[in-house]
Amino acid sequence: MFIELLKNKGFKLALIWLLVVNVIGLVANNRLNLEPDDAYSWIPVEKYDQHQAWNIADIHYRWDSGWYHDIFKNGYQKRDDNTRTNIVFFPLYPILLEPLSIFFGGDFIWSGWFLSCVFLLLSGALLFRFTKELHKDSDPLLSVFLLLIFPTAFFLNGIYTESMFLFFSLAAFYFSFKRNYLWAGIFGALAALTRITGILLFLPLVVQAISSEGFEKATMKKIWPLSLIALGTLLFFMFHWIVFGNFWLFFEVESAWGRSFSINREHFVFLTNASLANFLLDSFYLFFGAVATLYFLKLKNYPYFIYMASTMGVAIATGTLMSIGRYIMILFPIYIMGASLKNEMHRYAWILISTMLMALNTYMFVNWYWAG
Repeated sequence: MFIELLKNKGFKLALIWLLVVNVIGLVANNRLNLEPDDAYSWIPVEKYDQHQAWNIADIHYRWDSGWYHDIFKNGYQKRDDNTRTNIVFFPLYPILLEPLSIFFGGDFIWSGWFLSCVFLLLSGALLFRFTKELHKDSDPLLSVFLLLIFPTAFFLNGIYTESMFLFFSLAAFYFSFKRNYLWAGIFGALAALTRITGILLFLPLVVQAISSEGFEKATMKKIWPLSLIALGTLLFFMFHWIVFGNFWLFFEVESAWGRSFSINREHFVFLTNASLANFLLDSFYLFFGAVATLYFLKLKNYPYFIYMASTMGVAIATGTLMSIGRYIMILFPIYIMGASLKNEMHRYAWILISTMLMALNTYMFVNWYWAG
């Protein structure tokens, strides 16, 4: 299977994207002379100012990348007042970087970029295969193309977990469709060790299993491996309990990041043009994601609907729209939907809008502006 993934068109298209988008990103970083970002009041402008360099790996080290770097160097740390720490970042990404960094002389940035690129290429290949085999009404290459031009697609090769999580969630759904619930559970567990929303794969995959097997045949004996998904999240919370003595530490520290189950009023105060523009972009991503989610409800595709609705619901419930573009980007059913559109004008409008926004977000990200 692995060799087949490397040969398919999705892999090749993702490889071309990597070459093109990184050359453009590097030029954009060195072409623009920008003032520090003021989209959010919490951004310390003295720390996150634009700096120009011709190091192609460096343009992928932005924002949350630093927290993964902190885990890589110092391990997980907790403050007595539960203020912002690296506790909220799930462990699989930094765990994989530890042995990988040996091949890069211990350099975190090159190791992280390489790891994200590998999972991006695998995601492109698997999405192509997934669409071709399981969604005959969708153009498989177009589904990959729509992923690569999504407004926040640059994160797929940033030192972030997006491409890794996308691959694991795709693989979990793929093997569930193939009725191989052990591998679906294993990949779902890996997704759950990558980010908090990984556990949300459990319910849609169970629904998919019941849909495939029939209610009477979908016995626990057959689909029990899907419970491994919950185990992935449980292991991280158990780690918090054993090391720090608090099973619920993740949620306590998450509130310090402005994500608690109440409105974060600070994120809805528009004191600058940048903050208003940022809110309008986030609102657009939310609207787009909601329309796509309702589309699968209309089709009665309940596994996709549950997965997308729960992911978006959790993001919104944290009281802010911050990063909603990234959270929606990894919802792969969106690209399968787009690749099935019959209306030519709808397809071209999607491609035009998405490409323009991806260029905007790429330019912002490489120049230390908040994007997505």
